[in-house]
Amino acid sequence: MDAETTNWRMVVYPILAALVVAVGGFGYYFYLQSQREDLETSARAAMLQAKTPEALVAVADKFPGADQGTLALLSAADGSFGKRDYDAAIKDYQRVIDDVAGNADLRDSAQLGLASAQEAAGKADDAIKAYLEVAERGAKSPYAPFAYASAARIYDERGDKDNERKILTEAAGLDSDSPFVKQAQFKLKQLDAAAQPPMTIPVPAAAAPAPASAPAGSQK
Repeated sequence: MDAETTNWRMVVYPILAALVVAVGGFGYYFYLQSQREDLETSARAAMLQAKTPEALVAVADKFPGADQGTLALLSAADGSFGKRDYDAAIKDYQRVIDDVAGNADLRDSAQLGLASAQEAAGKADDAIKAYLEVAERGAKSPYAPFAYASAARIYDERGDKDNERKILTEAAGLDSDSPFVKQAQFKLKQLDAAAQPPMTIPVPAAAAPAPASAPAGSQK
């Protein structure tokens, strides 16, 4: 009987211990979820009260790591861009990009905002680089077709047809129904047509005119 009792305890106690750990783990998980929801709710309420880029930046500083805090920072950057304060916009967009633990789509959105601000500030080379950071993610980013189109547009404005063609070729290869992909494919056809030498149609040589006959009565 003693041997049987000991064996029974060796089976039951580990199971009970595992259950306690599992319940504790689930409890801690739900606690963290509740804390996260409370954080996002508070950040959302604060963001709705903020009316200026400076106030939105303050919300982001108060709620670091919250998605609503990141959205507040994006809104601040957009507001500065609208005011043509491109330096402030670039700074705030860059903060979102540097948050590697943040939402990937929000970082891509900030990257496009950064490129637009750099382009508006006359920093075309930096803008191209920023656009291509998103474009080269391809299928991993829903913004890739737009980013390719934007980079190609800058090259087009410069008259740099070689780089424009290269970017459009990469964009046209994306497996996407995006209108920007279709636009890239159409633009490539236009570039190819423009690069073709004009067709020459041979024109038959004109026949030499027949000699005029002498007027009647002129011969003696």
